[in-house]
Amino acid sequence: MKAQVGGVCDDAHQIGKTGYIKRDGTTIASVKQFYSPECKENYSYVWLWQDFVDQEDDYTVSAGVWSYTQNHEFGTESWEADNGQEYWSGGTDTVSDCTSAGGAVEPAGSDTTYSGTTDTRC
Repeated sequence: MKAQVGGVCDDAHQIGKTGYIKRDGTTIASVKQFYSPECKENYSYVWLWQDFVDQEDDYTVSAGVWSYTQNHEFGTESWEADNGQEYWSGGTDTVSDCTSAGGAVEPAGSDTTYSGTTDTRC
């Protein structure tokens, strides 16, 4: 879903370094953490790479923001049996926390979930 569709504030911008989700050494998705100064929220953003989307019919995707300060994941959203490319977590009230964005992808029919995180931002 697009940022505006996902309820992400217009001024949200990437913070920190991009993380990657890999399957057998091949990158299948990017994970980024976004921050909105206006809304005072953090978001996780997962972008599935085109090669993966072209190879798989359906997959389950999740995105969330991990707070190391509170030792809890917030804003987690999941999409089962989906075939999109762009996914946003819900906005989180974790701006004053140390956080990282996380994402996970499980291809349909697979017993393996592939996950990745961004670097930690404080």
